[in-house]
Amino acid sequence: MTLDSLFAQYEGLDSVKINTTEMTIPSHKTDTFHKKHPLNPKPPLPYRNFYQKEAMTFYYGFGSPTLVNMIDKGLLNSLKPTYPKMGKSSIKNPKMLGYQYHFRERWSMGLVYSWAQVKTDTINYPDYDNPGYYSTFRYVVNLAAFMGSIDYIWKLRRGKKSTLALFSGIALGNSHINYEAKREPSDKGNSYIPTFNNGISASGVQITAIAMKHTFKGLRKFGYQASLGGGVNSIGFSWGINYTL
Repeated sequence: MTLDSLFAQYEGLDSVKINTTEMTIPSHKTDTFHKKHPLNPKPPLPYRNFYQKEAMTFYYGFGSPTLVNMIDKGLLNSLKPTYPKMGKSSIKNPKMLGYQYHFRERWSMGLVYSWAQVKTDTINYPDYDNPGYYSTFRYVVNLAAFMGSIDYIWKLRRGKKSTLALFSGIALGNSHINYEAKREPSDKGNSYIPTFNNGISASGVQITAIAMKHTFKGLRKFGYQASLGGGVNSIGFSWGINYTL
């Protein structure tokens, strides 16, 4: 019997004070406590911030040439009868810059800006004021669209090294097509060239049938994405890189 218990019996105490500061709980019991008490979960793992609520994804992408090829074909068909020796056009495929804000874990909204260009081969037009001389120019078609987007993630897979999301969505906004006859920089003259300057603004839509984005923890939150859809941005397959905050 210890000295403390003797004093307790002598003083008529029913119990002895316990020094609770020296008590410890085994780790396996704390794990059991967390499992039985969902209101006190363990802190989330660091990699779970990809695509969760309030996350933002910035991306830069490249579209397929289908849309610009269609415009080029129509342009050449209208010009060939007048300029039969016209060569191949210079084409800049669609490019896209945008971001997605995850206002919910599986829902995101954002903005996207896209641009593309079709430029015909150099056209030689006779300078009637100076026989034997020609003016040189090109027809240039510039495409641009600025839209708001909303997407739904229907498949989300998280891992310790990366996060993969499969989603679909739609973007709505404005699109603009500008036609211009542009004199070549090498042509320093001011003779007449057949001008065709016009701009068309209209509503724009882009439907994303299926898309994926994959972000990697080891690449400092950089990743890639790809989509399949159609609209004023691109028709068919597009791809790019992304960064998630």
